[in-house]
Amino acid sequence: TPVRRVCYAVQLVLSGDVAADEAQRGLLRSIEELSQVFVDRDSRAHLELASNALVQEDHYRCLKALRALLPREERLLAVGA
Repeated sequence: TPVRRVCYAVQLVLSGDVAADEAQRGLLRSIEELSQVFVDRDSRAHLELASNALVQEDHYRCLKALRALLPREERLLAVGA
C-alpha cells in the first residue's frame, strides 16, 4: 500500500541501507502525495509531523508519524473495495 511503501523507505534509511540525503527528496514527494489522499485534520497533522521530522533528519519520528496512518489507510482501502 502507499503508506507502507513510504514507511519501508524510511526504514531503509534507518537501517543504513539507503543514505538519508539520497532518500530525502523522494520521501518528501511521497509524503506530499499522501497528503492528496489524507485530507482530514488529524491525518494532515501526522503528515506534517512526518515531513518536519524528515527535514530535521529524525527518521524514527518520521516513521512513527507515518505508521499512525496505517489504520486509516486500511479503512480507506476497505471502503474502496
